[in-house]
Amino acid sequence: MIRNKKELKEYLAYEKALYFGGEKGSRLQAWLLRSKFYRIWQFLWTLRHAEYHKNRSTCGGRSPRLLQLWDKMAFIWYHRRKYVLGNRLGFEIPENCFDKGLMIYHIAPIVVNEDARIGADCRITGNFCIGNTGAGTKSPVLGKGITAGWGASVIGDIRIADGVTIGAGSVVVHNVLQEGATVAGVPGKVLHLTE
Repeated sequence: MIRNKKELKEYLAYEKALYFGGEKGSRLQAWLLRSKFYRIWQFLWTLRHAEYHKNRSTCGGRSPRLLQLWDKMAFIWYHRRKYVLGNRLGFEIPENCFDKGLMIYHIAPIVVNEDARIGADCRITGNFCIGNTGAGTKSPVLGKGITAGWGASVIGDIRIADGVTIGAGSVVVHNVLQEGATVAGVPGKVLHLTE
């Protein structure tokens, strides 16, 4: 969760390197071509700024009133901008769900419940869903280093361990507590563990 300017810069630098690498001019080239990674990066940049202003405005009243008012107004602007971009891309990703290092490979529907928590370095493709089983039920908690294939879903009050790979089209409805496991099928079952 981004709570201060230093963390915001850290998240943005890390994720910018994921999308554009360290090469000079690659972001400019992506902007000129309006590549998918540039459009995904725009969404992610806006999401991270919304998180920053949301969390800073609710950090216990340590800020002066004018700064709190600024953060609330800035959050509303970034939050609204995030939804405009999200509607174009098919992304429904609330603030404070993903830790640092979110990599989205495709412009396609992605739906994440606002109570879901996903660890660092998550890699997802399109048609991905993380949700609960209905109003008032808990959402999944995924560890760090998760990779999810096209059309995968993770549903319910479950836990997924670090480094798990979720196969394309899988529907995971049970805990996966083995780190580094590969899960596939409907419902998702552990196929094997990596050593």
